[in-house]
Amino acid sequence: MSRLETWNERYAARELVWSTGPNQRFAGEAKHLKPGKALDVACGEGRNALWLAEQGWSVTAIDFSKVAIEKAKRIAKRRGIELDWMIEDISRFPLPEQSYDLVAVNYLHTGIAERARWLVNVVEAVKPLGTFIYIGHDPCNIESGVGGPQDPDLLPGIEELSGALDGFRIDVAMVVERPVVNEPGHGVKLEGIALDSIIRAVKNMGPG
Repeated sequence: MSRLETWNERYAARELVWSTGPNQRFAGEAKHLKPGKALDVACGEGRNALWLAEQGWSVTAIDFSKVAIEKAKRIAKRRGIELDWMIEDISRFPLPEQSYDLVAVNYLHTGIAERARWLVNVVEAVKPLGTFIYIGHDPCNIESGVGGPQDPDLLPGIEELSGALDGFRIDVAMVVERPVVNEPGHGVKLEGIALDSIIRAVKNMGPG
């Protein structure tokens, strides 16, 4: 079964895979930013995209799972929230360069070759003075945390992520502890602490 088929199956299996509210660490990193145009990458059921829209952002949310996007659209309609939804693979779909005041990537774990494509894609989509936020399981989570992928190739570390941000001012680059909540998306009951990488960076103005 392909990764897309696996995620479609997971999203179809229950009403909600993840919680209705945003990821709290992401909300904490984004809440002080001035609203503008935002891109939520690998948005899933849309919890972070919907939260951004409620904060006044003009949001585009993208995911390769049609099942997830259709579910997100229904949630948005019930809540009276309008935003743009896209069913695309971020590693293949070319984003418009320098177009977003905020680009957010939360828990997108792919292989090395695929990550090389989407990471360049999303970083180049940030406007000058725009913000890039990444949150995902850190490689050390395999040995010292709970949950998340167990293949180290799927988990970029702080050094790799920071190295992709040439032309950015990196304001936050750290590994943090996250108490695990038993959401259905984990597939199994988990208790303990997960270790996440967090990056928040601002693109420089550049010459001129």
